Amino acid sequence: MTSLIIIMLLRERVETNLSQVLTINYLLLILFKMKTNRFILGMFALGMLGFTSCSSDKEETGGNVEPTGKSKYVFVAYSVGSTGSESAPYIITADSLTGGKVNLVNGVETDAYSFVPQNNKLFAAVWGDQGPVTPYGLDSKGNVVKIGNTVNAPTAAIYNAVGTDSWVGGSWSGTPTSPGATIFRFDANNLVLSGRNTIDMSKMAIGTEWPTWYGVFEAGNNMLFLPYELSPTETGVTETKFRDSTWVLAVTYPGLEFKKIIRDGRTGPIGSWFGMHGMKQIEDGDVYAYSTAVKSKNPSAIVRIKKDTEVFDQSYFFNLEAKSGGLKVSRGDYVGNGKFLMSFFINAKEVEEWTGRTKLAIVDVKAQTITWVTGVPEHAQMGYKQKTFVEADKNTIRYVMKDDAGKHYVYNINASTATGTRGLEFENISDVTTISKIEY
Repeated sequence: MTSLIIIMLLRERVETNLSQVLTINYLLLILFKMKTNRFILGMFALGMLGFTSCSSDKEETGGNVEPTGKSKYVFVAYSVGSTGSESAPYIITADSLTGGKVNLVNGVETDAYSFVPQNNKLFAAVWGDQGPVTPYGLDSKGNVVKIGNTVNAPTAAIYNAVGTDSWVGGSWSGTPTSPGATIFRFDANNLVLSGRNTIDMSKMAIGTEWPTWYGVFEAGNNMLFLPYELSPTETGVTETKFRDSTWVLAVTYPGLEFKKIIRDGRTGPIGSWFGMHGMKQIEDGDVYAYSTAVKSKNPSAIVRIKKDTEVFDQSYFFNLEAKSGGLKVSRGDYVGNGKFLMSFFINAKEVEEWTGRTKLAIVDVKAQTITWVTGVPEHAQMGYKQKTFVEADKNTIRYVMKDDAGKHYVYNINASTATGTRGLEFENISDVTTISKIEY
C-alpha cells in the first residue's frame, strides 16, 4: 500500500512532464522487479520529488501567484533589428517610472504579438496559427515567469479585459464567402478557454461593403459592444460609402451571441484597426465613444449610450473638433471620474490612422472640456494605440512615447493638473507595445 501511495504521488507531481513520468515509471518497475525494500523505494521517491521540483520551478509556476504586497511595472518592448526596425518582443520590468533606465538584458523573449493585462497577469497571444496564449506573471522574487500552460485559441484580431477575471477576443472579421467570425472568452483565473461562439458577419454587411470590428468593450447589462467599420469588397473600389456613420455590434455576455446593431449618424466610425480603443463604460454605467471621423462630413466627436440602453443618446454630443479649434482626436484611454487622456492630431494634414503628430489633452466627457497637457511634447503617434497605464488613484497616468530623437520614455501625467514629467528611459529598443503593473 505504501508503495502504491508513493507511485501516485510521483505521478501527480510530474504529470505535466511526460518524459519524467516515463522515466520514473520505468525506474520504479525495475525496483519492484528487484524486490527493493520499502525504505529504498521511499528514499528513491523523495529524491525524484526533489529532482522534479528543481527542474521545473525555475521556469514556471502552477497557476495563480499569491501577491506579497510588492509590485513592478511590466512592459513589452522590442529589440532592434538589423535594419533598425522592431525585431523580437521581450517582457521587461521596472520598479519605478519616475527616472532611471531599463533595457532588454534581463527580459524574457516571447513569440507573441498581442498582450492582454488581466487579473494580475499578462496574457501573451501569438498572431496566426492557432493563436496560442501563454500567461505570464511575477514570481516571489519579482522575476517574469510563465504561470500556466499554453492554450490554443483563435488568433485575436480584437481583445480586451472584461470584469476582473476574464478577457474576450475576436478572430478575423470573416469574408463574404466565409462570413463566420469567432468570438471567445478566456478565463484569467483558471487559465482556460471558457467559451466561444460564431458571429455571422453578413448581418452587418451592406451591399458589397463588409464589416471589420475594431475592439470589444464592456457595456453592462450582460452586454459587450464591438464597434466596426464598413469597407468595400468590390474590385477597384477603395472608398466606403459609410464614413458618416457610427456602427456598434451588441453581443450578449457571457453567451457571446449576436444581439443587435446600433447606429448613429452624427460622427464617424469608432476606433481603428488593431487599436482596441474608442469606447469605455465609466463609473456611472454610461458608455462613451469617440471618433476621428476621417474623411467624414461629420466632426470628430464623442457620443454616449446611456446605462442599460442599446441606442445612442441623442441628447448628448461633444463636438471635439469645435471645442479644440478644429483638431481631430486620434486615440484615448480612460483615466477615471469622467476623464480621458486623449491625443489630438496637431493639424488637419496630419490625420492618418498610422502616422501623424499629436498632442495630449485631458478630456472631461461630463463637463465637455478639453485641457491641454503641459510638460509632454508634441510627438509622432506610435503604432496602433496609446501605451498607457492608470494608477489606482484614477489620476496618475503612465504614458509611453517616442520623442523626435527616437528615444522612448515614460511620462508621468497628473490628470487633475494636466501636467507631465519625463521619467523612465528605455535603452536599445525599437518599440514599446504594452505597459501594465503586476503584484508579486
